[in-house]
Amino acid sequence: MAIIAIIAIMSGNYNLHSLHLSQDLQSSPASELKNAFKSVFNQALQQGAVSITRNRKREAILLSAELYDQMIAEIAAKDPLEALRKDYDARFSALQTNKAKAAYEDAFNASPEDLGKAAVDQADGQ
Repeated sequence: MAIIAIIAIMSGNYNLHSLHLSQDLQSSPASELKNAFKSVFNQALQQGAVSITRNRKREAILLSAELYDQMIAEIAAKDPLEALRKDYDARFSALQTNKAKAAYEDAFNASPEDLGKAAVDQADGQ
């Protein structure tokens, strides 16, 4: 069973598309991470990501918090459900304005004659 772990650290901005698959990253044994964290940490700051190995097998990736957030944002941007969520949130927010609330009140307090006139005006493009 593979162990999957992502550790995020703070650093600069990285181009997500210039990253490499984990097997192509510079690696560091888990024992070095344990004994010399600062060195491995600095390596990740400079390169964007470092592969952590145990018994010469890739077990985890150490990467910056900004890179992690960027990856999550790009994944979410490709998710159609996330796009629908964002659209819904934007539309819902627009309905929460004072102008929208006033229009809601006006519509529900309007007489049938006012509603009919508004419908005719809208149909005529006024």
